[in-house]
Amino acid sequence: MSITKISASDMMTDLKNRILVSTGVGAVAGAVYSANQKNWLYKGLPSDTFVRETSRELRKTMNSDDLKESAKISKFVKAAIDPETNVESLRPMVLDSKELSEAIKQSPDEHIHDALKRVFTQPKDKVRQDLVELQYKTKADKVAGRNTVLKLLNDNFDASKKSLVKNENTSESMFNIIKKTADKIQTKAVAKGAAIVGCTAGALALILSDVPES
Repeated sequence: MSITKISASDMMTDLKNRILVSTGVGAVAGAVYSANQKNWLYKGLPSDTFVRETSRELRKTMNSDDLKESAKISKFVKAAIDPETNVESLRPMVLDSKELSEAIKQSPDEHIHDALKRVFTQPKDKVRQDLVELQYKTKADKVAGRNTVLKLLNDNFDASKKSLVKNENTSESMFNIIKKTADKIQTKAVAKGAAIVGCTAGALALILSDVPES
């Protein structure tokens, strides 16, 4: 009875098949594991990634004028709280912003130039304080701001169930944005988990196999 000799080519084909099978099984295992995790949470609470991505999605709902206004207000606030900033340089920034120009007025009837004169003729420290406080009267910069998003997510999150639950004060469209963002993060995590575990399994199959000499 003759024994069929296994060629190096056959052994290499077998090795490739085992690696493919291991990679496939690993990918499935990785995907299942990631799918069972809530990847938009970190230590049981909305993660920084979830906050950042939700903010990005909310910005998509803003029109171009609101986005420009938001950028102006944010730039102004950063300059106003910087002790190195000359307060006089903030005057044109107020004039350039519709919301800041309204916020600095004591009443809707006060003219913007009268409001500026009233504020900027005060002692420098008081001028800076009043200018910094203008941010509390603005809106465009808060639509997708971190604090706004954090409150939005916390209002629509059940910590005991670790799940998203619509708050009665949240609109349906806003809640859909939150869910869409969570699903997006989850999908990316599942794909990443599958790729990482699949590659690891394939590498282990190669290491544990007898590689034929060429």
